Amino acid sequence: MKKKIGYSLLTILIITIIIGYIGIRKFNNALFKEKSNYLEYTSESKPIHFDWSGDSIGGIYETQAAMIIPLKIKGLAHHFYMQFDTGAPHSFIYGNDLKSLRAIGLDVKEVIKDEVRYVENLDFILDDNHIKASMIKIYPNYGHSFDKNDTISRIGIGTLGSDFIVNRITAIDFKNQKIQLYNERPEWISSLTDFKSFDFTGRRIMLPVTLDNKDYEFLYDSGCSAFGLITIKSRFDNYTEESTEQINYDAKSWESSIPIRSKVTEKLFSTGGVNLKLKRVSYVDMYTAMQPIIIPFTRVGGWLGNQPFNESTLIIDTKTEEFIVINTSKDK
Repeated sequence: MKKKIGYSLLTILIITIIIGYIGIRKFNNALFKEKSNYLEYTSESKPIHFDWSGDSIGGIYETQAAMIIPLKIKGLAHHFYMQFDTGAPHSFIYGNDLKSLRAIGLDVKEVIKDEVRYVENLDFILDDNHIKASMIKIYPNYGHSFDKNDTISRIGIGTLGSDFIVNRITAIDFKNQKIQLYNERPEWISSLTDFKSFDFTGRRIMLPVTLDNKDYEFLYDSGCSAFGLITIKSRFDNYTEESTEQINYDAKSWESSIPIRSKVTEKLFSTGGVNLKLKRVSYVDMYTAMQPIIIPFTRVGGWLGNQPFNESTLIIDTKTEEFIVINTSKDK
């Protein structure tokens, strides 16, 4: 009888390990696999101003819930915008907004490639930058409808993903709320020293980080705008004080919600040649017992949001896969 129980437990353990291994491989492959990229665009390389969009998340108001960029389309008086989200490997036009654009008279043609719908060509203005873009992916059945009279409220019609910064040098000045894209490094960036390497496989920005004398790779996701670091429960406990009040809410992620638990912290980490404060550490309150077992077998040590960079400029060169973080002075 004892042998039967032992064999049964061993069988269950082996099956669990196999299922876990398959799950981890699927996670890594889904996150880092090479993705098609048909987006092409021209830009004037002027500074692009972004706004911090506030939002109520689970009844708690966040002043920096998203980085949004004002967008204009010639002939339309609407106040459009797109979210800047490096966690999304593709830029999108939302399907419901696309229907509304057509309904108010905008001639938008689309093409299908690899069974995916794309906007063939679209001219628009980001801040003062004239963008001529082609092959913008369509996110079906997402977004909001509007009509020709909706000219007062702000209307989000899409997302600028990490394909928007491919083969470019991107300077994100968080303090002055500016993004600037270059085809080649300008003199002021070329004069900077101590660039660090990062990995851009699958258009995921994996930044090397040192925290508590341990080296990690954190996925920089500007869509996690309200957060400092999203990590596992055990590290959350290590990086925060037990006496600090915990904030609990469900955060929206595209069409689903995720239970998030957060605390403010003074914990320091180093990346891109500087020391920064995490400011806020969070964890996803799902499968917390399994997280310490699974995470070591994945590449992602955590999701790094915008909060630690609020006083800095993050420069990402996807041509050379190098980056640097510099302190920023306030524009006058």
